[in-house]
Amino acid sequence: MAMIARVSIWSMLCAAVVLVGCDDSSTTSPSESDTYVKVVYDGKPLANVQVLLKQTDDGAPLARAITNERGFAYVSELPSPEPQDYIVAMESISDGGWMLNPSVMKKLGDSLHLKPFSESPHQTIELPRRAVQSLVSNH
Repeated sequence: MAMIARVSIWSMLCAAVVLVGCDDSSTTSPSESDTYVKVVYDGKPLANVQVLLKQTDDGAPLARAITNERGFAYVSELPSPEPQDYIVAMESISDGGWMLNPSVMKKLGDSLHLKPFSESPHQTIELPRRAVQSLVSNH
């Protein structure tokens, strides 16, 4: 009888943990924020791209984030006040057989700027053709 009571108490505690863990009051994980850059290539989200936001071409990054499988790079810490625009640099951190094409990215980087996130918290970067190159040779 005592064993049944312990099992019932244990079952109730487990159910309580599951119910508390399923609370819908939070829709984002702690590492995600409402501020993001979406990186898209050929109409599809691109994961494993590190997005660096800088104030000048040769300056240190003010913020950085890495795109997830949906192409979102959530920016959690921004400078205050924000610059009038961000200069964007991107780096591939993928080991999936591809990389960002350095020559295309250099040309893109010369003109790629983002607005302050206080004005536009959701921004998209559409990479041009040939921005991604395969690391697999086609022999």
